[in-house]
Amino acid sequence: MPGLTFKFNQLFCVRWLGALAMILLWPIAFAQQPAPPPGAYDAAPYLGQVRNTYVYGDIWERPGLSARDRSMITVAVNQALYATNELRLHMGRALDNGITQAEISEIIAHVLWYSGFPTGVNAARVAAEVFAERGLPASPPGASSRQPPVNPELEFPGAFPQTPYLRDLLNQVVYAETWKRSELSPRDRSMITVAVGTALYASSEIRYHVGRALDNGVTQDEIAEIITHVTFYSGFPTGVNAAQVTAEVFEARGLPMGDGPFRAAPYLGELITGLVYGETWTREQLSTRDRSLATIAVTLANYQSDQLRIHLGRGLDNGLTTQEIAELIAQVTLYSGFPSGVNGSRIFAEVLRERGMPLPD
Repeated sequence: MPGLTFKFNQLFCVRWLGALAMILLWPIAFAQQPAPPPGAYDAAPYLGQVRNTYVYGDIWERPGLSARDRSMITVAVNQALYATNELRLHMGRALDNGITQAEISEIIAHVLWYSGFPTGVNAARVAAEVFAERGLPASPPGASSRQPPVNPELEFPGAFPQTPYLRDLLNQVVYAETWKRSELSPRDRSMITVAVGTALYASSEIRYHVGRALDNGVTQDEIAEIITHVTFYSGFPTGVNAAQVTAEVFEARGLPMGDGPFRAAPYLGELITGLVYGETWTREQLSTRDRSLATIAVTLANYQSDQLRIHLGRGLDNGLTTQEIAELIAQVTLYSGFPSGVNGSRIFAEVLRERGMPLPD
C-alpha cells in the first residue's frame, strides 16, 4: 500500500515539523512575558501557572486587541481597583508597549471620574515613581493644561435634578472637558471606560458605555476582548456580568451574536468551562464544598448578586448546610460591611424559598 505509506509519512513529517516549531518558538513566546515580582507566586504556585499559561501565554497574545490597547485598559483597571503593585508593573509595561507619559497621565485623570479620586491620587504617585525610575521627566511632555469650556453643549441636561452640582460635574467637566481632551481619542476613552465599568461590576455604566464605544468605533470583537481581558484582573464574576449586559446592548441594536451562554464574549465561556470549572474546581487540593465556601464569601463581599445567587445554590448542592451558609454570611459581613451582608441574607432567603427549604434557625 505505497499510497497509504506515503500519506502516513507526509502526516508524520507535518506533525514533526509542527512540534519542532513549537519547541523553537516557545522560549521566544515565554521570553515576551514580563518577569513576575520576586517571590510573588512562591506561596501560590498554581497562581503562577495560571499567570504564565493563561494571562500572558494566551490572553495577552490574542490578536483581538493590540498590545497598546491591552496595556491601556490594564493600567485603567488596576488604578480603579487600587491594585498598586500591579499598577506599577503595568505602567512600565505600558511605556514599553508604546503608551506615552502624557497618555498615562490622561488615563489616570479619566479613570478617577469612574473609580473615585483616591484611585487617581494613588495612580499619580505610582506614575511618578515609574517615571523617575526610568529617568523620565516628572511632568509628562505634551500634557495639556486644563481648559474649561465656555457655555458647553450639555450632554445630559436633565441629569440628577436632585443634586445639581453632580449634574454640573457630569456635563461641564466629565463630558464637555475630560472626554474632549486630545491626549486620548474617543475610542481610547470608550475602551478604558468599558474596562473600568466591567471591573467595578457597574452594570448601568457598562450598558451606556458599550453603546458609546460602538459609536466611537470600537468593534463588537474588541468589546468582547476587553471583557475577557479584564476578567483576569477583576475576577470572572465581573466578566460574566459585563458579558450579559453587553449582550443586551448588542441585541437592542440588532447586532449579530453567536450561540452559547456568553454570546457577547464567547471566549469567556470557553475559559469558564475549561479553566474555571474544568480545571480549577476539579483540583484535589480543596474539596468542592470548600471551593463553594470560598466563592460564596468572595461574591458576597463584592456585592455580586447574580453570581452570589448561583453559588449559594451550588454550595447547597456541594454539601453546605443552611446553618453553615448563614454563619458564613455573618462572618464575611464583619469584614465587608453590613450592606453586603444584608444583600447576601436577602438573596439566600430567596434561594431557600425557591428550593422549598426552611430558613435557618
